[in-house]
Amino acid sequence: MGISPSKPSEEELETLKDDIDACCHEVAEALKRADVLLLCAGAGFSADSGLPTYEEIANVKIYQDLGLKYDDICRPEWMTHDPEIFYGFWGSCYNDYRDTQPHEGYSILRSWRDARFNTPTHRVSKLIRVSLEQEMAAIPSAERKPEAYEVQGQA
Repeated sequence: MGISPSKPSEEELETLKDDIDACCHEVAEALKRADVLLLCAGAGFSADSGLPTYEEIANVKIYQDLGLKYDDICRPEWMTHDPEIFYGFWGSCYNDYRDTQPHEGYSILRSWRDARFNTPTHRVSKLIRVSLEQEMAAIPSAERKPEAYEVQGQA
């Protein structure tokens, strides 16, 4: 599923090892100057807490017996086609996320958010973003066009 990460060349690996302190300092400085932090992480971030990855999440006997994999089972049409499978799958996902203790990385990110990005300006931007999301939800999906929104403002 998806593209696998590339392995750094020997030269790139040496550069990373030699410059790790400078690179970390550069990243820290960039974070200090940032107005927004967008973190994109895949299933691997949660897997460090012990949650299953996409390959593992549907690794349940009943789904195997039905020949279902994650791509098959996570579709919303199961709600009407077979509600027991739909609620069983999503219920177990919900319970796993609710019952799993997050790893330290979540606390680190939360501390960054609270220290740097939890200002009145950012709260107002969040309210504007939520409002835009609600507006978009009101538009029938067939009429929606892919768009990018940028919200700027001062509180």
